[in-house]
Amino acid sequence: MATHDYVIDNGTGAAVRTDLNNALAAIVSNNSSSSEPSTKYAYQWWADTTTGILKIRNSSNNGWVELFQLDGTLTLEDGSASTPGLAFRDDLNTGIFSSAADNFDIATGGSVRANVSSTGLNVTGTVVDDGATHDGDVTFTGASANIVFDKSDNALEFADNAEAKFGTGGDFKIYHDGSNSYLDENGTGNLRIRNVNGNAIELIAGTGETMLQANYNGGVDLYHDNVKKFETESGGVSLTGGAAANITALSDGATITIDMATACHHSVTLGGNRTFAAPSNQAVGQSGSIFITQDGTGSRTASFNSAFKFVGGTAPTLTTTAAAIDRIDYIVKASNVIQCAVSLDVK
Repeated sequence: MATHDYVIDNGTGAAVRTDLNNALAAIVSNNSSSSEPSTKYAYQWWADTTTGILKIRNSSNNGWVELFQLDGTLTLEDGSASTPGLAFRDDLNTGIFSSAADNFDIATGGSVRANVSSTGLNVTGTVVDDGATHDGDVTFTGASANIVFDKSDNALEFADNAEAKFGTGGDFKIYHDGSNSYLDENGTGNLRIRNVNGNAIELIAGTGETMLQANYNGGVDLYHDNVKKFETESGGVSLTGGAAANITALSDGATITIDMATACHHSVTLGGNRTFAAPSNQAVGQSGSIFITQDGTGSRTASFNSAFKFVGGTAPTLTTTAAAIDRIDYIVKASNVIQCAVSLDVK
């Protein structure tokens, strides 16, 4: 191992020969030494036996560039995204470098595109592949909500407010907002739930209780506490148990107009002589009762629009006793044809 200043001094033949041999020894050993050559030249080789690295002097002759280990292992400068440790001759800002200990980075155009570290692989940009297999958890990070494929759970898990969208423009979406779960149809057309194998569609409570069952080529059944109460049939409907409709209180006034869309049954306490106008929102076939109560004074009268048709063709004379109750039972036969039967002084 030897170094040399590569200056052949004047001397005797033997001395010059020795000096030449020493220079040649330095050349063939790449100036191998535990310390750098005392005289340095740009692009000079130095086999640093202390670090075990082959080095070359830089073009400015003010530092060494490490090339590879003396045992043959290739080593690189750490470099950076803009000046990779290993780059392409005609594209010097594209290549590989190390951003930190135990990190391997790939740069293109001076920007980091991939980083490999002890935590895994981080890619900046779009990844295009012909197929991929992941054998661990996969996380899709959103702006405010994430989606995770949990390997141990064998499940694709959506965080609160992470949405699964279907159709161009997100016509249909499924999500949970932290309090409730939603199936939202936002596009054109209807929301259809189909069972193409001909079996029933059921709505089941978490306890296993049936709440609704829609049967293929059959009826639709409604359940209460897992007991069927209502069923559509080919001839109409079947009801198990009683049926109740609310009684809506009417606003008292000189003219009383019943809105039949609000209820089947209605009630009013008369505070004076009143006129019942033709009801609004009449539905043919609707039936119910109208409960008319005298106030504490009594002797209140009522007249009725011609839409009300009474037995015998004559409107009733109300019971005038204070707090007396009269009931009119009706059915809408046609628009403005409301057939009525009267029960007076019900008590």
